[in-house]
Amino acid sequence: MSGKQGKDDSRMIEKKIKFSTPEQILSFCETCQKMKSDIDIVNMSNRHYRIDGKSIVGLMTIRLGMPMLLVVRGADEYVAHEKFQSLYLE
Repeated sequence: MSGKQGKDDSRMIEKKIKFSTPEQILSFCETCQKMKSDIDIVNMSNRHYRIDGKSIVGLMTIRLGMPMLLVVRGADEYVAHEKFQSLYLE
């Protein structure tokens, strides 16, 4: 099966993360805004609730300390994986 776009044939990264401080959220958002990948934060108890990682307004609705799911899809998935390791729960 081929992807809809040639560059989008990559895998997807999903990792459990947790934000402990507002500064972590701000730094996360600033990093996401520099990336080409689609980056979402998903509420693990309601997978239909997704927050765009590039939206500071959306990210500020996250309750600190609550485990969430990071979903990264796109050209720079490996870079995202490296940059966000400090937030991983596992």
